[in-house]
Amino acid sequence: MTFSARYTELGLVADLTDEVEAVWTSISDRAGSYRVLPDGRCDIILRFDAGQKPITDVTVVITGPITRAYDVAIEPGMGFVGVRIRPGCFERIVGFEPADLANANLIGADALSACPDLKMLCGAASDQNELVARLTAFVRHRTAWSRLPPAPLGRSVISAFHASGGRLRISEVADMHAISERTVQRLVVKATGLTPKAYAAVLQFHRALRLLRDHRLSPASAALEAGFSDQAHMSRVFRRMGGFSPARLPDVTLVSLGD
Repeated sequence: MTFSARYTELGLVADLTDEVEAVWTSISDRAGSYRVLPDGRCDIILRFDAGQKPITDVTVVITGPITRAYDVAIEPGMGFVGVRIRPGCFERIVGFEPADLANANLIGADALSACPDLKMLCGAASDQNELVARLTAFVRHRTAWSRLPPAPLGRSVISAFHASGGRLRISEVADMHAISERTVQRLVVKATGLTPKAYAAVLQFHRALRLLRDHRLSPASAALEAGFSDQAHMSRVFRRMGGFSPARLPDVTLVSLGD
């Protein structure tokens, strides 16, 4: 997720690298709305008023995997601390599968009802650093006590989709791992909450965005490099997923995505 130009990814705690892709913070510096792009990930977020000292009002948000962008209304001084959870680790941390939250969020009481242990995150804090420490400690505790074993095959399947930028077909990933396409389907949905086709499309969307923004490729070249059939195909995907054209990219933050 991203809320403003002040979005910052922090250094990862060494013992959480298998479960957490990024720990991040954001403090809004203006009123308005900010676009959240699909990234195939789920986040646990603590929302707070950065102007409070100490911080007394903390709201928990759990975001599910999305396939279309949406806008979040923010006010000056609204703060966020979050963890972006690696594919395959969401259920171990919150206790239910990401597919149960596909294209949806749980906010406040709804989040606490779904995962009551999140209530321990809502107490008063001296500053956002304390919220970061509290959130990472929560992930560490939930992972240590989870009865769900790691899924190395699922991680390998997800890595294959990442390595190709979403360009591999399901049949190719299945052949690489000597498993059936149905097994690929089950593993990806279990890990991400999205079908393999939807997950690959999100990865392809992000690859094209980075080719356009970071590498300054033309739309035609980016479409070819990202594996779209042509520029028109890429434009349709951008409008469907992001609500914008490849020729007119909005000011959004592209989060770091691992495998």
